[in-house]
Amino acid sequence: MRKVTVFISFVLTTFVLVMLYGVVKAYQSNEAMQAAQVAVQQDVVTSTPVPTDVPTSTPTIITPEEAAQLAVQVVGQDNLLSAETSTFNGLNAYLITFTNKDVVYVGLDGQILSVQVAPVVVSVAPQPKKDKNKNDNQGQVSNGGGEHEDDHNDEHDD
Repeated sequence: MRKVTVFISFVLTTFVLVMLYGVVKAYQSNEAMQAAQVAVQQDVVTSTPVPTDVPTSTPTIITPEEAAQLAVQVVGQDNLLSAETSTFNGLNAYLITFTNKDVVYVGLDGQILSVQVAPVVVSVAPQPKKDKNKNDNQGQVSNGGGEHEDDHNDEHDD
């Protein structure tokens, strides 16, 4: 029984030493990380900003109403059907649709990406077909029979 007690004592002592080693390593790594952050913060504070001659502009995002107004100016029609968000060639854009099925893609920055004009459909009424059995001279009276009678009357006048 004495061996079992020594073995349990050895296992518990080893466990405590391993845990203590882990705590010390974590503490040292935390201190090193804090020191690195302080050094970076000091570098940022001491560095001076470099002035630039070119002003940086932030992209302005237009509203769907503004996109519709741009599309009306491009197409020249004001018969809008809808304005919705869509994508065109992988770019976010507004899809402006007109009642005659014209489509305009306007980028979020106000740039016209595409104009698709709907094809014009012309429909022509077919000509009425003439009936082959009907005579073209329905309203006209033929004088052929009357002339024949006149010639016949001349013969009998004697």
